Amino acid sequence: MYYSNGNYEAFADAKKPEGVDKKSAYIIGSGLAGLAAAVFLVRDAKMVGDKIHILEELDVAGGSLDGTKRPHAGFVVRGGREMENHFECLWDMYRSIPSLRIPGASYLDEYYWLDKEDPNSSNCRLIHQRGNEVASDGLYQLGPAAKEIIKLIMTPEEEIQGKTIEEYFSPEFFKTNFWTYWSTMFAFEKWHSLAEMRRYCMRFIHHIDGLPDFSALKFNKYDQYDSMVKPVLKYLKDYGVKFEKNTHVENIIVDHEGKEKIAQKIIIEHKGKQRKIPLTRDDIVFVTNGSITESSTYGNQNTPAPITYAKGSSWKLWENLAKQDSEFGHPEVFCENIPDRS
Repeated sequence: MYYSNGNYEAFADAKKPEGVDKKSAYIIGSGLAGLAAAVFLVRDAKMVGDKIHILEELDVAGGSLDGTKRPHAGFVVRGGREMENHFECLWDMYRSIPSLRIPGASYLDEYYWLDKEDPNSSNCRLIHQRGNEVASDGLYQLGPAAKEIIKLIMTPEEEIQGKTIEEYFSPEFFKTNFWTYWSTMFAFEKWHSLAEMRRYCMRFIHHIDGLPDFSALKFNKYDQYDSMVKPVLKYLKDYGVKFEKNTHVENIIVDHEGKEKIAQKIIIEHKGKQRKIPLTRDDIVFVTNGSITESSTYGNQNTPAPITYAKGSSWKLWENLAKQDSEFGHPEVFCENIPDRS
């Protein structure tokens, strides 16, 4: 999909790429990003479905979109997505995914009709201490702290690398309703990255008026697994895309030819046995590195989920990639130095 000329290019079909029939794809992780990659390979790259392999460490696809019922614990959703108007790639994908509920409609149609008939808002934004409402007047209370946000947005990202949110903002900022709204909507803690805070401010500033009552957001009819994941899974399975679950990708061995990185083989562990998948230049590997739900623990109605510092497969894979080339990033920034409590 292109954006340079409005919808003149946005809705034109893609031509079949030269040589795509010789190629195969390996997608590490079946979260929303991995599933979307598979959809675009089928729809836009015209790749045959049985040449697309999705490797997933869990026994269920969907990543953090995993609304499920756990015996003796109730319904659990480890993560999720907060959707809004400007998810261009997401909505572009769902216009091609048939609805499971409405014959002849796409999932985008289903989603759009639901939002028009029942737009989202919440009169009770936050509660604490067994039902006491907090920060419900819709006021931000920023005062002089508003200048801190403006200055942050105008500061180049390279000048704030390594700083935390708490190191930048004044103590007064954290007493405002704005911080209460912001931190609870986007799951920010004071010890999180200031650069990430800046990126979110720039990305979602157009929804500033929807923070107090959630009117900025759009929601599904059901939990996000049943609503968003199941239609995509059916689409991909109908095209023959292969899913390998309970598969831990330990490493991807990468060779270098000049500035080019060439994936040589994928090392996986399945049912206690290690296996190597050899790759050729006609193979494409997509890695959804990191995770917002990796190493999750569970509590119940009376006991909080325990803190764990154990690293799951996604973090270990990223670390193994980074050891081979610094251009793969710095996973330790995201998975190390976690406080004992917030």
